[in-house]
Amino acid sequence: MSAVRLLAIPCLASLALYVLAWCLVVPRLLARRRAAGPPPGDLPGLSILKPLCGLDEGREANLASFLDLDHEPLQIVFGVADPFDPALALVRKLVRTRPPRDVAIVVGRTSAAASPKVALLEALLPHARHPIVLLSDSNVRLAGHEPAAILPLFADPDVGMVYQPVVARGERTVAAAIENLHYTEYAAFLTIAINALVGQHTVNAKGMWLRQATLDALDGFATVRDSGADDYELGRQVQAAGWGLVPAALPVTVVQRDWSWRSLLARNLRHAGLRLRICPLAYPCELLVNPVAWALPLLAFPGWAPLVVAVVVLKLALELSAARLLRGTRLPPRFVPVALLKDLVIFACWFVAPFQRTACWRDRTYRLLAGGRIEPVPGAAAAPAGALETAA
Repeated sequence: MSAVRLLAIPCLASLALYVLAWCLVVPRLLARRRAAGPPPGDLPGLSILKPLCGLDEGREANLASFLDLDHEPLQIVFGVADPFDPALALVRKLVRTRPPRDVAIVVGRTSAAASPKVALLEALLPHARHPIVLLSDSNVRLAGHEPAAILPLFADPDVGMVYQPVVARGERTVAAAIENLHYTEYAAFLTIAINALVGQHTVNAKGMWLRQATLDALDGFATVRDSGADDYELGRQVQAAGWGLVPAALPVTVVQRDWSWRSLLARNLRHAGLRLRICPLAYPCELLVNPVAWALPLLAFPGWAPLVVAVVVLKLALELSAARLLRGTRLPPRFVPVALLKDLVIFACWFVAPFQRTACWRDRTYRLLAGGRIEPVPGAAAAPAGALETAA
């Protein structure tokens, strides 16, 4: 078989899979927009665990969105590992200047977990007082209606976890636009498509809602202490314990504005390295949802340019139309070409990631191990466990 056909076959197969995914996802998104849900009845109490680290993009508006939720009963447990973390002062200011809420602030983390986020979550969990717990990263922005849309899914007593697809927006730099488009494509569009096609759950840490009883059965976060993909592993453990996982129809939003190329490459190489180690057999399948990367080499062969143009235009049209529905806003016109660049960057990261043995996360360096486990490189000390503050 000629070289050109060897490239054309995976290109067209990849495009066909992407078209199938679009046909599965977009009708669901349109139906969700038309549907008017029934007014919620009595909803369970909610405790939100918010591990924080530093002052990243849009932090004040992100945190304020949680303090402004209209759900009751509601408890928010903020936590920082370092008592000098600037996020601590911001939280205290927001609590003082907004209407009284049930808020707890935990300073310090446990030292047993290799994952810095899990170490902090283990310090927050004992203070959660309500039957449903939301694990929410610092760059998440929650809409006021989301608890009313998610909590009714726990009416089924067998449901142990509800997870949301994740969309990203707010881009002001090219690197941020690449990251936001990639996040929306993988953590929302393809997450919904894979679940619809084969029933596979792809849990993302940005919007994980769990029963307290489920966490109690799992001994809290004990099973994910050394996992670099604690969201995926926690979802797997929930299923293994006999609880149901339910994907929510409503995406959760993360805000990423001014990313650098260094941040973009570091995050995607770390995540690709973890995915490879979690499921080496599935890792090659990621190439099957990137038709642009397969199409462009065909330009080296005479007469194939029309096919390349058709593949690129169709793929970008499908991706951007789905992203418009998922994000609720159009991509700024100046960033439309970035969608093409994004596919090439992610394609390159896919090939480089197998050679990555370590990754930096939250100012520490970790070895990437089999099964997605991480191990701190000696020389970086963890912050000690600390004290609790409360604010009413």
